[in-house]
Amino acid sequence: MANFYKDNQDLKFQLSHPMMKRIVELKENNFADYGKYDYAPKDFADTIDSYDRVMDIIGQICGDILAANAEQVDIDGPVCKDGRVTYAEGTKKNQEALTQAGVYGIALPRKYNGLNFSMVPYVIAAELTARADAGYANIWGLQDCAETIAEFASEEIKAEFLPRINKGETCSMEVLTFRQLCSRLPGTRESRCGCSTASRDLSPTVTLT
Repeated sequence: MANFYKDNQDLKFQLSHPMMKRIVELKENNFADYGKYDYAPKDFADTIDSYDRVMDIIGQICGDILAANAEQVDIDGPVCKDGRVTYAEGTKKNQEALTQAGVYGIALPRKYNGLNFSMVPYVIAAELTARADAGYANIWGLQDCAETIAEFASEEIKAEFLPRINKGETCSMEVLTFRQLCSRLPGTRESRCGCSTASRDLSPTVTLT
């Protein structure tokens, strides 16, 4: 069986970087979750062991499932019918495998069924999925958008949406429109955008609403 984590020592090396100790302390808030959740680590070594084990699981899924499905996913592609987009069958299998492994919401707080991992293993996992299927890496990577909800949304919105990420009931996305429709990435901090609808600039930007 292929394992894209075990066969890449450069990725595994990142977990032994001296900065990891401070990164883990900050992310785990001095291990405040220990005792509250049965999978919360008790110390630094326990955390790194969790990172390593989960990366091993993701690496195996990437090697055995995502990479095996990648060619057919490119051939089939998603389908848009009646205003709804349906993933290719291979993409659905990828989603199902990673959901069943419990690794979606990898960086979300445990309160919302996440793993509360730091960005280092999150990016390692993104590298693994990209190697297996470059297109799927975008789907995997966009779960990072859920962290915006975790950081800035009300408790009501957090409770409604965040637990659904880990269950595979929903996924994160960016909604892209165009500048002439009053979307403007540099102006995402502004409450309104006064751009002209007559603009010919069709550069796509991120809309935050």
